[in-house]
Amino acid sequence: MTKDLFPLYAAGPGRAPVGALWKKTLRRKADLDEWIERNIRAKIRRTRERRAERALEDAETTRYLRESFCEKPFQKLETTPNGLAYVCCPAWLPTPIGDLRSGAEKIWFGRTARALRKSIADGSYRYCSRIKCADIANRNLMRRDSPEAQKIITEFDSATPPLPKRLYLSHDRSCNLSCPSCRKENIVADKAEQARLDDMTERVLIPLLRGAERVLVTGSGDPFFSNHFRRLIKRIDGDEFRHLRLDLHTNAQLFDERGWNDLRLRGRIRQVEISIDAATPETYAIVRRGGSFERLLQNLAFIKGLRDSGEIEILYFSMVVQRLNFREMPDFVRLAQRFSADWASFNMIWNWGTFTPGEFAREYVGAASHPDFEELRDVLRDPLLQPPYAQLGSVPGHIERALRGEAAVEG
Repeated sequence: MTKDLFPLYAAGPGRAPVGALWKKTLRRKADLDEWIERNIRAKIRRTRERRAERALEDAETTRYLRESFCEKPFQKLETTPNGLAYVCCPAWLPTPIGDLRSGAEKIWFGRTARALRKSIADGSYRYCSRIKCADIANRNLMRRDSPEAQKIITEFDSATPPLPKRLYLSHDRSCNLSCPSCRKENIVADKAEQARLDDMTERVLIPLLRGAERVLVTGSGDPFFSNHFRRLIKRIDGDEFRHLRLDLHTNAQLFDERGWNDLRLRGRIRQVEISIDAATPETYAIVRRGGSFERLLQNLAFIKGLRDSGEIEILYFSMVVQRLNFREMPDFVRLAQRFSADWASFNMIWNWGTFTPGEFAREYVGAASHPDFEELRDVLRDPLLQPPYAQLGSVPGHIERALRGEAAVEG
């Protein structure tokens, strides 16, 4: 009982304050009731509503996953700088299947890999992140009863299940840029590290590449800058690897005609992802530290010619959405369209250990508490940011999580 309301009750049973004091007390009680309604009862109702909405959403997602199939754990092997291997993006499915030094085939058919595949086969997806995985968030998975899914399941039920058909090579972090969302400083493998990576590749990865259909270089650095990856790309150019299609993930600073010819890429490229993160020179200088926006545009013109001629089958630009660049998302789509990209891809920034909690809270606009959160929601309503051309990846999942009142995800 508050001191202000004491006169209302102090008068005793059947008695009440009179005159101005009575009216003042009633007003204070009404104010208190309004405060309780606004700050307690309304919040309780909103919490209950959010729980109900989340239960419905979780139930819908569960139904969706039971009817859907993800081929990645059955076909993909991703390497990382610490030697661990994954069957999906480590942010989406963060359980490694083992250390490559144990032998690729051993871990590919090992207990952990089998458990991950079982979680897909039984529809539980218990090891997968429903927030981080863009394929789940955007409902991009194939149907479980599709011929392709059934073929993959049948292959792994056989006595001789297949080795990975797709290799994602992310084990060398050497890069010409030091983007704040990825690293704190320039990272370049020294000669000893390059020799170690070359040896591991020859012993472990080359045998897998002989039977693979696709290889992506690189999710960890830049294929045109890394000496190790440059040697690998040249190593797999020959009759022995004619079947192998190459996907590149690059910042494009070194992707010019000279780089194209030096790596002998003609006739070998399936897909190219250009990570840009900005649509203006000012923002690019900050989020792509060490890069030149002018050089980027020059190289994009060269890459556009490759896409227009069919030398590159698929081309898309990607942006890591953060405080400094989210307002440029519509212009980023225009940039992608200008240079013949097949789509523009967006994903929310993630903390890979480069930010302190306070720094990440400042950059992560996916939190409802962030001062730019509502402006981000307004930007996302722009007609240019609608699928299929704009692929919003993990962004909607982060927004929905924030609107449900859940804590921000840091990684």
